[in-house]
Formats: sequence, structure tokens, C-alpha cells
Amino acid sequence: MKTIRSIRFLMFALIGLLTITSVLFGSVQTVLAAGPVITSDLISATNPVPTGFDCGSFQVLATFTVERQNITFYDEAGNKLRQIRHASFTGTLYNSVTGASLPYEGAFNRTEDFVAHTVTFTGLRFAVQIPGQGILALDTGQTVLDVLTNPPALIFEAGQHEFNTQICQLLG
Repeated sequence: MKTIRSIRFLMFALIGLLTITSVLFGSVQTVLAAGPVITSDLISATNPVPTGFDCGSFQVLATFTVERQNITFYDEAGNKLRQIRHASFTGTLYNSVTGASLPYEGAFNRTEDFVAHTVTFTGLRFAVQIPGQGILALDTGQTVLDVLTNPPALIFEAGQHEFNTQICQLLG
């Protein structure tokens, strides 16, 4: 008898909870449909490509393999609201003139706010680490950019961000 009462109580509690959820959030299906879309990809550049680092007498080129996981949030109309991307990569940086090279790596989050028009990078964006020599070049911390401007304008920066200067000295 107690088992039947317990089952009835649980069923009424579940129905009540579903009713409250529907009142507060709309239907359960609507709440589930509004969840983020999660995708993953793997990108490789096996031939050296420009990085955008200009060292004056040479450009820095790179090969790399990057794994990315994207978590994208949309509004009811299907417009992107925010995308959080976790990226981790390894690769090689090259002097475009001499061919001198160094290994590099990184693991960071990139959050794009499509409403505020900002991109925030957090984590280890670039590091050159040589066994026995330690970390020789580093870009780590947080950077917030306004992506409505071209090029994007710096809003906030904290951490160590001298990688461009460091890599030019190492490859030069």
C-alpha cells in the first residue's frame, strides 16, 4: 500500500514540476530547442601560411594542426548570440627568408558576442617551448577586441602579450 502511495506522490510531483516548468519557461520542447549547438572540427595547414606577424626583414609563416570545439547560442529567430570556441594546437613557425623554424603551441578560449560585437581571447594563445631551454616566447592572458572596427580595436588586455616581438628575435 505504501508503495502505491509513493508512486502516486512521485507521479503528481512530476506532473506538477512539468506544469511549473511549462508556465515559467514555455513548453519543455521550446527550452530544449533553444539550447546551444555544439560542433567540432580539425584544421591542418601542412604548407607554411602567413601568420600576420611582420618582423620587418621577414614574415613569420606557420604550419599547424588545430582542434576546435564550438558552442554556439542562437535566439528564437535563429540569429547567433554568442559562440564559445575552445582551440588547442601545435605547429611550427618559420622565417620566410631563412627558413629558420621553431615549434609552437596553444590552448585558449575565444568567445564572440554577436550582440556586443566583441571577441574575447582567454588562455595560452601562443607559446614556444624548447626542451631544456624553457618557454622562449609567450602570449597568455586575456584580450578583448571590438570587432566592429577594421582592424579590431583593443578594449582590454591583461597578461603577457609580447609574442610578436619575441618570435621575431628568435627567428631573426
